[in-house]
Amino acid sequence: MARVFNLDTAAEDIRKNLARSFQSANINFLIGSGASYPAIPSAGAVEEEIAALFESDDENAAYLKLYDFLATIQAPTNRLIAGATDANNTTTVANYTDYLGIIEAILGERRTSLLPKHATIFATNYDLFIEQASLSYAAMRLNDGFSRVPSLTGRAEFSSRTFFTTTSSTGNLYNYKVDIPCINLIKLHGSLSWKKDGDSILFSVENSALLPGTKTAAQAKTFVDTFAVVLPHAEKFHKTLMDDTYYELLRIYQNELDREGTLLVSFGFSFGDSHILGITKRALRNPTLRLVAFAFKDADRETFLERFDGYNNVDIIAPGTLTNIDFAKFNGVLRGILPGLAEKKK
Repeated sequence: MARVFNLDTAAEDIRKNLARSFQSANINFLIGSGASYPAIPSAGAVEEEIAALFESDDENAAYLKLYDFLATIQAPTNRLIAGATDANNTTTVANYTDYLGIIEAILGERRTSLLPKHATIFATNYDLFIEQASLSYAAMRLNDGFSRVPSLTGRAEFSSRTFFTTTSSTGNLYNYKVDIPCINLIKLHGSLSWKKDGDSILFSVENSALLPGTKTAAQAKTFVDTFAVVLPHAEKFHKTLMDDTYYELLRIYQNELDREGTLLVSFGFSFGDSHILGITKRALRNPTLRLVAFAFKDADRETFLERFDGYNNVDIIAPGTLTNIDFAKFNGVLRGILPGLAEKKK
């Protein structure tokens, strides 16, 4: 069965176990809505509530709730795009910036030459905080799936073929080749920076005006339909373009977990998404896959134990007597993996 480690009493055991895995495994993260708190409130049970409204044929109420759900993400995104000072946004960007810096350091210090210096972040969030945080690291490549080629139109089109490419730096005077740390950012549910253009998805960051306090269901539906995202719905596969994209990205997730010697670290994600949970549980039949799931609070530990009952390659990191495991504490665990990294932060 899944093992439970309490962060308050087993921090050193957690550090040692993770250090070994990060040195020799294919590194993957699964990030959920909890990672973007406090800028964006946790999604909670909104997906189930919206699905229930669609199932009961109350489409008007469903779209109004969908609008409210997207507005809680678009509002802080508008402030982020505008560069407005906001305490919650500042905290969230700082958390992601710290997180990416730790991953970059871990990749840079890997002692094996058999594995490329890349990690993959699978995210279910629509927001743009990871993209914003990546601007602090000029030497690291964040691969978001968009093919950016010289073009007078500036058109950047999404293609999953761009993932898992290795980038190297070579000298023009001396014969050397150095892999550049690269992070694949795979947004399983799409992003606010995705815009539909026929059968293509283009990169476009826009400040989208929110609707007034009093709105109709028709206005809410028009607003919702402008986004190229997989929306909470009774049946997620309901839009042709996003059907294909969602299925393709889930297949990449499955293939990555099926690789030999893979580590998957989840944070801010409850595994409430039935598609992702199903794929993860099937992949866990691979004995070389290891899932390390961070529980935000004690109740999440019980949820994980129930969902991964019978799997001995699952480790659950619970807060124990601590209030919770927030992003700062999660980063603290990752920072402890590398000798000297904790001191460098101070």
